[in-house]
Amino acid sequence: MATLTTASTTGLSPDWPALLAAVAECVGHLGSARFEEELIALLHRGVGIEQCILFAYAEGDRMATRLVDNSRYPKVAGRLAALYAGGLFRQDPHYPRLRRLLAEGDDESAGELAPMQAETMSPAYRRHLFAFPDLADKVSLLIPGGPVVYYLNLYRDLGRGRFRPEELAHLRALMPLLASLIRRHYRQASPAALPASPEETAALATLSARERQLCFYLLRGHTLKTAAAALDVALSTAETYRKRAYAKLGVRSRAALVGLCRRG
Repeated sequence: MATLTTASTTGLSPDWPALLAAVAECVGHLGSARFEEELIALLHRGVGIEQCILFAYAEGDRMATRLVDNSRYPKVAGRLAALYAGGLFRQDPHYPRLRRLLAEGDDESAGELAPMQAETMSPAYRRHLFAFPDLADKVSLLIPGGPVVYYLNLYRDLGRGRFRPEELAHLRALMPLLASLIRRHYRQASPAALPASPEETAALATLSARERQLCFYLLRGHTLKTAAAALDVALSTAETYRKRAYAKLGVRSRAALVGLCRRG
């Protein structure tokens, strides 16, 4: 990958041709183990960060960790991610917005850029967040992915300082690409981005194995076409599975399927 001097270290505009080359590396590794490495490299080069944590928020009020990167303090970052996904996320000032985005079920928008809201944090949440040594700033990207909302958190230390307005503008310019890359990768890499909840298992219990597999793909944000490809069946066969499943479940749309599995 090309070496790039970032906007964050020079104060200049980023080298957009080099950034596009980094994006191309991400595209080339969609669905593979190498993607996350390339995504981290893109984020470091695009805005300059010390830590990156990506979560996935899904039905059943569940949060899962998808990616953790901090070369200086990997254990601290790992502990922070585990605490957060274990329940601390419900104290996040952005938690209500995550819930609303999940309920809306959008899977096409570029998402939202959310700055750190230290003044609205509970003491417990603030204490755990600032366990990251020398934390200066954090900015979050909330990326709708249908039945999943991806929550990308980017951290700065005191040495680099807070995100400047022009750096946030650069990040906003990258958001449509980042949202598309993250959604596409996790759909391709993992047919069930999060384990089936007890509600999903109960709701889909009457289906055949293939019908249930297809529904899990649809619940995780796949289109019928990408689900068919992942199952290695013809689109017409996937359509048959969907029709049979929907008839058995008494639903007519993916939104109704999501609602059924949410009720259990």
